[in-house]
Amino acid sequence: MNLWLTLAVSLWIPRVITQEATPTRETIDLAPQSATAITEIERVEHNILHRPIELAEDKTHWIDRSYAYGDTRLNARPVHLGVEFVNERNTAVYAAKAGRVVFAGEDTDAQLGPILDYYGKVVVLSHDISSLDGQRLFTLYGHLERIDVKTGQMVGDQARVGRVGSSGVALGAHLHFEVRVGDPFDYLQTRNPELWLQHYLDHGMIVGSLRDQDGEMMAGWRLAVRTDADSRDVFTYGGDEVNSDPVWRENFTAGDLREGEYEIVVLDENGALAHQEHVEVEAYRTTVVEIVLEN
Repeated sequence: MNLWLTLAVSLWIPRVITQEATPTRETIDLAPQSATAITEIERVEHNILHRPIELAEDKTHWIDRSYAYGDTRLNARPVHLGVEFVNERNTAVYAAKAGRVVFAGEDTDAQLGPILDYYGKVVVLSHDISSLDGQRLFTLYGHLERIDVKTGQMVGDQARVGRVGSSGVALGAHLHFEVRVGDPFDYLQTRNPELWLQHYLDHGMIVGSLRDQDGEMMAGWRLAVRTDADSRDVFTYGGDEVNSDPVWRENFTAGDLREGEYEIVVLDENGALAHQEHVEVEAYRTTVVEIVLEN
C-alpha cells in the first residue's frame, strides 16, 4: 500500500445512515434556506469537500481522468459537467459535506440534466456554505443503484446517501459527482469538482488558464503535466455549457499531484510544442498558472 493512501485512510470516518429510505421524486421549497442572508452562510475557499467514496485501498476515490470535467473525449461524447468515480456496483456513496437533501429520487419527471432520466437515481444536497462569489454550494450524486436518504432530510458529513450504480445514461457502474452553485436544478450552473475536493496528504494541485494574446480562452488544447517519474495529459475546456470558477478563471486543472517540481508542456493541434514551463506544487496548496500563447 502506498504511504499517502495509508495516511489518508486513517482520516476517513464515514457516518452510515442505518434506516432505509424510500426514494421520492418530490422536490422541496428552498425558500427557508434562500431567505437566509448570504452573509450568514459560511463563505469558504476551495478544497473543503470530502471524497464521496471511502478512502480505502479497494475503492476508487480518485477522479477518473479519462472523462474529466469539461471533457468531450475529442468531441466523441457530450461535454462532461461533473467527474466520475469508477467503482463496483453497490459501493457506498457518502455526502461530501453536511447538508439538506433537496432531491432524492429518479429524474424521470424532474429534469436535472439535459434530458429526463439522465442521472437515473440521483441525490442533490444543499450545503450551508457558499463560493467566494457568494453563491450557495450544492453537490449531486448520479447514476445510483440505490438511494438511502429522503427529500428534506438533514445529513451529516460523510453520511451514506446511496450506492454506486448505472441508472440513467451511464456506461457501466460509476458515481457521477457534480458541484453546482446558485440553483441546484440547473445543470448549467456547475463548477469543476476538482477545485473543491480535499487534497490527499502531501498532495496539491495545478489550476491554470490557457489564453490567446487577446485574452480569449483556448478550449480543446492538450497539455502534458509531468515529472521524471510520471506524466498526465489534460485538456483545456470551454464553451457555453462549461463554467470557469469566478475566482480562479481557469480552463484546466491537474489535481492529486504529489508535491514537487512539474513541467507543463502545451501542444498545438499538430502535436508540436507551443509552450513549456516548470512549476512547483506544494502540499495542500494550489499552484495557479496563467499561459498566454502568442500568434
